[in-house]
Amino acid sequence: MNYLQRAFAYVRRRMAKTILLMITFFLIGNLVILGLGISQAAENAKVMTRKSMRAVVSYEVDYNKYYEYVDSLTDQDEIEAAYRNWPKLSAQVAMELAKDQRVKAFNYMINRPSYSIGFENVPLGNENEKNSGSYTDEDGNEVQYHDPNIMMYANNYATMIEMEDGTFTLESGKYFTQSDIDSAAKVVCITKELAEQNNLHVGDSITLSTTDPSSIKSMENEGQDTGEMKLELEICGIYSTVKEMDTSDERFKWASPYESPKNIVLLPMSTFVNYTQTINGVQRKLHPDWYTDEDFERLQEQEAQPTTVVYLLDDPLNVETFISEHTGNLSDYTKLNANDETFKKMARPLDTMSFFSNIVVWIVVINAVVIISLVTALTLKTREYEIGVLLAMGVSKIKVVMQLFMELFAIAIIGFTLAVASGSLMAGKVGDQVLNYQTANEAQYDNPDKFDDNIYYSYDAFGNSDYFTHISQEQLLAQYHVSVSPLLIGEIYLLGTMVVLVSIVVPSFMIMRLNPKQILLEQN
Repeated sequence: MNYLQRAFAYVRRRMAKTILLMITFFLIGNLVILGLGISQAAENAKVMTRKSMRAVVSYEVDYNKYYEYVDSLTDQDEIEAAYRNWPKLSAQVAMELAKDQRVKAFNYMINRPSYSIGFENVPLGNENEKNSGSYTDEDGNEVQYHDPNIMMYANNYATMIEMEDGTFTLESGKYFTQSDIDSAAKVVCITKELAEQNNLHVGDSITLSTTDPSSIKSMENEGQDTGEMKLELEICGIYSTVKEMDTSDERFKWASPYESPKNIVLLPMSTFVNYTQTINGVQRKLHPDWYTDEDFERLQEQEAQPTTVVYLLDDPLNVETFISEHTGNLSDYTKLNANDETFKKMARPLDTMSFFSNIVVWIVVINAVVIISLVTALTLKTREYEIGVLLAMGVSKIKVVMQLFMELFAIAIIGFTLAVASGSLMAGKVGDQVLNYQTANEAQYDNPDKFDDNIYYSYDAFGNSDYFTHISQEQLLAQYHVSVSPLLIGEIYLLGTMVVLVSIVVPSFMIMRLNPKQILLEQN
């Protein structure tokens, strides 16, 4: 009879011990299944939510950190110097980040509300549609004014995120090229709706300005040359957009036309910078007392600073790695942002559940090893004669240990199999109850002023991009499902095997120390 046969014979013969150990493994298995199931469900929910979000990272100034620094200053001269020298984004750093192989597209651009000259914006149909008004100045004169009605997206690179991910789709013509950007070509892409509104086509021209048309008209009435105040651009492409305004949002009725995605025009950043710097030069000639040389130089430099630097990565799961790898290369008061703080706040109930579930699993496993080791060691004393006979018959101590292992392993397999069956039935219900308890507990101690309404933004109510995906905590938690998967079952059986192996360590040492001759003599 080999050690396997002896092991199964012993299991059948000692039914009381077998049932006791089986119940132990059954309870252990259920607790481990619930613990690992909840932990895996929490992590899977976070991963699935991550995968559903836009894989974007923004390079931006860390104003909160900078304000903290300024507030720490006590010398007035230092404070004024700090306000004059705002932290800036580095074009060199931005380009180095763009070279990362995980970056699919890159926006390095200026977003600026502007005015249409000689053509109409796409109407909104809201209460603020008039887009103009008047006021009386200090001299009693009535002054007309207009709100901006066009949004300029001036990008410095040809690979624009919106074109890459399908937010913008070219309908006719072409998107401006890197050559157009390098040469500051006066070209523009407009939306299909804007083109239809004004019967415009590829090859036609439109005129824009960052100055209110009323001011331009007043300057013309005074005999001033306003040609440099206007930016005439040739339409090189017409595109459509999937962005839509949220007309149900309370803010919609007060929205300005430039906030509509239908009124976005795309142009080379270099073209826009040349235009704004030219206007600054005109203003300085007209009002030389407005600027010192230093102020004017700083102003011109600011015109070339991007308002948006954003990277689209190949996989949302690469976002955290991308940030961690590149953060060390950033200057003070700049950061890489994926709106992680908001996501982490939303995922806090899941993180808490995952943490405590893992703790429970480890406690259960450690106690299981201790209990089973003690039970096995104590019952081993009653089997000394049996073991002595086996050793005297020439059975090696290794095979005796293997018999002991197979006895426990066979019982463990039965116990864990029963646990898998029962765990499959109750895992979902128990997991949901744990989630409900945890979310209620989090809500009790949560500060709503710091939680930001659990929002992870993609586009605001008016379709303007800040690139982050709109996810609520309810949507995140909806991804949480506790189930007994084949992978989890495999982990249970593997863990059970490890528990048995560790549990026979102490009994194995006891067996190795046994002397068969001494055992038999003592029995006689």
